[in-house]
Amino acid sequence: MPKREGTLYPRAVQELIAKKSAVISKAQTFSELGMEDMARQLWATAGGHEERLAPLLDSLGHELEAAIHRISAAGCYRRAGDLTAAANLYRGALAGPLLAHTRPEVERHFRECLAELSRTSFRSVSTRRRQKPAANA
Repeated sequence: MPKREGTLYPRAVQELIAKKSAVISKAQTFSELGMEDMARQLWATAGGHEERLAPLLDSLGHELEAAIHRISAAGCYRRAGDLTAAANLYRGALAGPLLAHTRPEVERHFRECLAELSRTSFRSVSTRRRQKPAANA
């Protein structure tokens, strides 16, 4: 009988988990040091790793854990300034299984993200409208 590996995940998933954990640690460190430009790049990279992990975990039958990685990816992208990706991932997490106490928190993060997206996306439109000279003046 072949020796069975004592892990829950295939090697590729384990490696991706280790990679994203290292990147998240670096992003947190750069944030704490006030190096926000570098931190944003690292948050985006971490978000990409988390985003790739979610469907891999789904394919292994770990839907609840996949949802947690979608939530984490959303948080990473939000910290990176990519509010569209964050909103999409919060929505994706809400479409799947979540623990009862987690769902309201994710809904709150989703609403906050949409509000922030609206403020940052449409502020420039309303500012341009106010600054636009009247055509008949």
